[in-house]
Amino acid sequence: MAKNALGISTKIISLVLIISVVSIAVTTGLAFNLIDSVLKAHTQKTLEDESFERGTAIAKIIESRMDSVKSLSENQVIQDVVFSLPSGLDDVSFDRIMSQEKENIQNEISNFQLNEFQAGLHDLKIVNMRGKLIYSLNSQEPAPNTSQIRLDSNKIEFFSGPDKSRLMKISIPIKTPSGTQQGAVIATTPTPVFDNILSSRFNLQETGEVYLVNSNRVMISDSIFIPDAKFKQRVNTLPVTACFENNQSISGTVYEDYRGVEIFGVSVCEKDLGFVLLTEVDESVVLQPIFDLQEKLILAGLAIMLIAGIVSFILSRRLSKPILLLRDSADKVSKGKFVETKIKTNDEIGQLSESFDMMVRNLRETLSAIDRREGIIRKQEDLLLRVSESEKVCCVCLIDMVGAKKIVSSLSKEKQEKYNQVFLDSILPIIKKYNGTSVKMVNDELLCYFNTEDEPSQIDKVIECCLEICEFEPEINKILSAEGLPGMSYRVSSTFGTVNETKSDSGQSDVFGEPVNHCFRINQYALP
Repeated sequence: MAKNALGISTKIISLVLIISVVSIAVTTGLAFNLIDSVLKAHTQKTLEDESFERGTAIAKIIESRMDSVKSLSENQVIQDVVFSLPSGLDDVSFDRIMSQEKENIQNEISNFQLNEFQAGLHDLKIVNMRGKLIYSLNSQEPAPNTSQIRLDSNKIEFFSGPDKSRLMKISIPIKTPSGTQQGAVIATTPTPVFDNILSSRFNLQETGEVYLVNSNRVMISDSIFIPDAKFKQRVNTLPVTACFENNQSISGTVYEDYRGVEIFGVSVCEKDLGFVLLTEVDESVVLQPIFDLQEKLILAGLAIMLIAGIVSFILSRRLSKPILLLRDSADKVSKGKFVETKIKTNDEIGQLSESFDMMVRNLRETLSAIDRREGIIRKQEDLLLRVSESEKVCCVCLIDMVGAKKIVSSLSKEKQEKYNQVFLDSILPIIKKYNGTSVKMVNDELLCYFNTEDEPSQIDKVIECCLEICEFEPEINKILSAEGLPGMSYRVSSTFGTVNETKSDSGQSDVFGEPVNHCFRINQYALP
């Protein structure tokens, strides 16, 4: 065995650990992907709901304020005053008309404040197209410049007040029935209600926040991460760009926020109202349950690997012990020690052990038989050394019982012996009558020879002997029939030539040589 070869125990344990690691990795990966999609879908749905509800609430408040200011711009009394004060009117005429309409304007403004704008105004201005103030709640403030007065549509702006409060400016054009702008109503109002909507932590995780960004891409609400960020923190992130450039909202997207942190966010774009609402939560917080689960799966996997390793170690020891015993036994057998394993298990190893033990017993018996045969061979060699050999000119005769093997195969052993004995008892006297020598039975063939060296005329007698043997066939079959045995037919062949004759000390003779071989070859051509 190679020194660096791995044992079966090591291979089994390694295989179990590899399978465990692969299973844990696949399970963890699938679980991570599945839970990641589930968590993100749930978080997206939650953020979308919060964004929609809060964004809709803020939009409704702004639209409500705009409708209130718009109702003032459509007030007939206000319109009549503004239309009577065109931009080209001189100051004297302007002041005279204003002195006449001041009370009417004040009454309409008072009714407006009472009925429409109960939240209160920070400021309210009515100006003509030249920028001259027609009315102002705060007379100390200067009139806006003419560029701020010319409006194509309603305009919303957010800015910071002197006390760092968030203010909203609503600019509504005052137009004639033909659509020509003659002035504008500019209302400035605080928005503390926005803070109540944005600061609520309901359905938000630890790092979740909701905030507003205006069209200047500046945060106009508080940040939970950066103090005093309102109207100072620039926000140039993906949803802000998507809103103010493409008028699009985003949903369930991972991007970097104003801090440079990867977040999972949803936005509500209200470009016409001058803001985009962003609802965001750190991606790490969203995925934290996945990391927690992943850690638990890894710990559980390590525990499973440990248990699997211990179990596989025990099982591998139980499996390898009989295999090692088989190996040691095989080594001993290779060294000539025929030991049996005697492993008794109800599995393939037990069957292998049983076959191994049977092989050992067979080898033991075979070697024992070989030893006995070697002893016999040695005795025969000693006997052959005592055998004399000589050459003679002889006639060799072979009598072959045709199909005797097949005929006697169905007989009992006693009847087989009787069948052969009838043959020998019938043929041997004829051979002896003609001075022949019976050598041996080869299977179902009888070999004999006749010495013709001293008496050549003996060849005629050999032919007569062979003919008599053939003619005696009916008598043999009568005997067999009387004994209840099957009939017999045989073929007779004879050759002439020089053979080698051997004789043992006991007088037993045998012949071999080409005449003997020829006699066997031609026998098959004789008729039975």
